[in-house]
Amino acid sequence: MTSQTIDWPAYIQIMEQLLNVPLDEARRKELEVQLTRMAGLAEPLMDFPLPQRLEVAGVYKL
Repeated sequence: MTSQTIDWPAYIQIMEQLLNVPLDEARRKELEVQLTRMAGLAEPLMDFPLPQRLEVAGVYKL
């Protein structure tokens, strides 16, 4: 997977409107910091190669 640059302030603004959760500027900045950290932590996991087809786990029904 190639590294993507995400416009976190734009993402936060859109989600703020969609979820109708108004945030002040300090919270927006902190949320941007946290999202950037999480994206950095997830990057190695997303780069891990997986085979084309994995055997799925069994499906149990009651």
